[in-house]
Amino acid sequence: MSSSRRVLLTGASGHVGGRLFKHLIETGSIDAQATIRVAVRAGRPMPEWSRAAEIICGDIAEPTVRETSLRDIDTVVHLATRGFSARVSPTVAEINEEHEVTLELLCDAVRLGARRFIYLSSIHAYGSALAGDVDDMTPAVPTTEYGRSRLRIERDLTESASDSACQTIILRLTNSFGTPVQPRAETWNLLVHDLCRQAAENDTIVLRSDARTCRDVMALRDVVEVLKQVIESQIISNGTYLLASGNSLPLADIAASVARLAHDELGKTCSVRFGEPGNDTPATFTLHSRRLRELGIVIPQQRDEEIRDLLRYARDTKSGRST
Repeated sequence: MSSSRRVLLTGASGHVGGRLFKHLIETGSIDAQATIRVAVRAGRPMPEWSRAAEIICGDIAEPTVRETSLRDIDTVVHLATRGFSARVSPTVAEINEEHEVTLELLCDAVRLGARRFIYLSSIHAYGSALAGDVDDMTPAVPTTEYGRSRLRIERDLTESASDSACQTIILRLTNSFGTPVQPRAETWNLLVHDLCRQAAENDTIVLRSDARTCRDVMALRDVVEVLKQVIESQIISNGTYLLASGNSLPLADIAASVARLAHDELGKTCSVRFGEPGNDTPATFTLHSRRLRELGIVIPQQRDEEIRDLLRYARDTKSGRST
């Protein structure tokens, strides 16, 4: 093991990974002794600032790419996972492939001496348990193939590393939103992103889902700050941790916030149009990141600032000033 502490970040051009990568570079990495290495698919264009890191180009599904990426690595932050939105969900084949690659990445990390493996999971693992007060210890009852796949990966990671010296830290992330580091076709599929795009382009925001549906939407600037604290923590232990803002709102209130901030930021007045409510009253819930807070992890609350940035990004993308 080299004397410097190396952190491997997978998915460094993705939704969360791109923002975390940039945050680590802008804030001076992890500490004075740490080096950032990122694994990205070959052919992905990388911004100029990324040259401050060690970049490995290739698919981590390939054994030789994993071997190169993991050499002399202390901490793995695995973010190269398939996301989920109401419009685009992974296929069963994609889910199975991700499961296999994630387990292979962990096994290789253990074999090559990594001390810590951090995996970003999803609150979709909770499924029907998302009602009332929900925390790290709430039993997961996934109701979708995607949610079941998250829970299956979590359990297999924990079991695979149980006899090793490598810590396995699983973070169940709530819905997150924010400006992408690089343009992505799927950016506007996410709920808050779509609302901001509508506000930038139209005078009416149309909310297609039941306006009473409860969501905890967390700004990416908050997510990456917490992830950095987790990477830096010397006292965090094995286990599953819920990562959420703790401030759940009905979709009607989220859409109203976007309209209000569009007026402040873009000078636009947008009305909000709701679809017909469903027959069943949606469950409400509050997410509590108790285990992280008990470790002294600070969870910022910068939702409005991220929405403002996303509104400007939507406006500038539409007008051609950003690509």
